[in-house]
Order: sequence, then structure tokens, then C-alpha cells
Amino acid sequence: MLAQRLNRSGFSLVEVLFAAGVISVVLLGSILLLSHDMQVSKSSISVQVAQNQAQTLIYSLEKELSNARGERPVATLTGALGAGAGGVITLDSTAGMPTVGMVTIDRGTNASEHIAYATLSADGTTLSNLTRGVACSTPVAHAQNAEVLWSGLAEVLALSGNPPADLYDGQSLESTGPSYFRGDGTGLSYRMPTDPTGGNDFFSNGQLQWGATVDQTPMLTGWCALYYVPDGSYDESQSGIDLNHDGDKTDVFDIGQIHRARWSTANPAGAPNVIAIGPSVVLQERCHYGSDLDGDGFGDPIFLWDPVSGRLHLRLFVLGRNTQGYPTVRRVESMVFLRNSDGG
Repeated sequence: MLAQRLNRSGFSLVEVLFAAGVISVVLLGSILLLSHDMQVSKSSISVQVAQNQAQTLIYSLEKELSNARGERPVATLTGALGAGAGGVITLDSTAGMPTVGMVTIDRGTNASEHIAYATLSADGTTLSNLTRGVACSTPVAHAQNAEVLWSGLAEVLALSGNPPADLYDGQSLESTGPSYFRGDGTGLSYRMPTDPTGGNDFFSNGQLQWGATVDQTPMLTGWCALYYVPDGSYDESQSGIDLNHDGDKTDVFDIGQIHRARWSTANPAGAPNVIAIGPSVVLQERCHYGSDLDGDGFGDPIFLWDPVSGRLHLRLFVLGRNTQGYPTVRRVESMVFLRNSDGG
């Protein structure tokens, strides 16, 4: 009887079942399409979050350095250093070196070593509480008069052609073309215009006064540094993803954030004022800080300073992930002109 009634209304039972099946397929397809669109939207949001984090961090660094004067923390070893654990590093000057940090001795040679230090002596000439052979280097002996660099420094070198490999640490792509540089490029030492009276008169005898505000007190003995601090990692071999497009999947990357330290050279043994700038999302290849991160054949130091022109090239590679955990790397960069026009 039901079939007869359906026939009288113009539809057979078979037609009704077929129509119901078509509707079910359409609904299922719509649900799957909507689910896919939601996943794409979430992934896009994740990408946008990574981009926004990078842009915000670049803006913070630009603001911090808008009136800064860059410094070169380069010194000479005044006493030999053995290959054994511990010891002290005595220097002719520690100007520009944070009270806690890392130095590189004999860079560009077979005796190159990164050494972390936790104490700067009160007289400002000795680094102690050492950790030898950090950053994938090996503890070796260093002779008196060896060159010592604060490891954050990366500076453009006046080299061209095909210079010997021991003269530089990498080659970056700048607006003027490929440029050689030395150093890791994970930091910058600098000072700011300072009025020690607490006012806004930064000049004395027609010259800008340089220093920093430490413990809310402006002082001419004040100093500043920005530097990279890793606190996480990403291993290509575990994900099977060639993150830096170098043709292998064996690299390990550190993920960290930028810190800012302020201290007084009148009290080098004192604890510095340290704050973090931005989230922990900045990427660097472990054991190869400043190396190529995007597969273009050029190095990518975070901070690259040209002391001659005063140009500071900021490069940030920020790591994010989509909803499936797939890594998303975003690059943002900027150029800041530091106030070194007087040759300082």
C-alpha cells in the first residue's frame, strides 16, 4: 500500500532511497570540505601567528636600537691559557663584554675555541668560572697575545674575491652584494645617549655622552648587549624534514629568544639587568650559528654590523608549526643605522 501511495504521488520507493543516498553523499562531502577548510584556516592562522611574532620582535629591536652606538668587543689575551679544564682568561680589555657570556679565542685557526664565562672580575680584566669547549668546539691551549672576540659579534669585513678561509666565518647577501663577515652574529654590544644627571641633555662640550640606564639610574659607565639564548631544539632526523633546504635531514637547530643585558663597567662583577625580548621562537643551526637557514647559499647571522657604514642588518628566522605539527619558518629582516658616524 505504501508503494502504491508513493506511486500515486509521483515517486517510487527506489527513487526515494536513491534521493536519500545522494543527499547523504552531498552532506558528507560538505562536512569533509568544511573540515578541510577549517584545517587550512587553522594552519593559516598558525603561519600568521609566527609572522606576527617575528614582526613584533623586529619592531622591538628597532625601537631598542634607534639611537644606539655599536661597539666592538675585541681583546687580546695577556696571559697564556692551557688546554685543561678551568683556568682564567686575562685580557687587555673587556669593554663591551657582558658580565656573563661567551668568548671565542683564536677564531679562524685550528685552535679556535668557544669558552663560556660566568664571572667578570672587579677590575674588569679577568674572566673566570669557565666552561671550556662549548658550542661544539674543543678545549685547546692558547698562547699569550691571541685574539679574543665576544662571541655575539658579527662584523662585515673589507674582503673581496676569494680570500683565505681563515679570514672570515661566512658570507651574507647584503644590499650591496655578497659580503664576508666574521663572528657568530648572535648578539650586539652597544651604548645609548645618556645624561647622568637624569635629564635630557645628552651633550657635554658639544659631544654626545654615551652610557646606559642600569637599575633605573643613567650612568656613563653603563653598557648594553643583545644576545641569543637557546632553550629548545628541532631535529631534522626525527621529523624527516629538511628545514634549511641544504639537501640532508641530519641538522639540529636551536630555538631560543633574544635577551637584553645592561650593566655598569664600574661594577663589572655585579649582576647585570637582564630581560627577554619576545618569545622563544628564533631559529639557529646548532654548532653553526650564523649559517645558511633558507638554502640560498648565504649565511644568516641574526645581527650583522658594518662598523664603517654603521648599518646593522637584523635577520630573524622564526619557527612555527601548523595543526599537523609541520614546521613553518618565517623570515623577517630590517636595517638599522647605528650612530657611529664619528668613527667610534
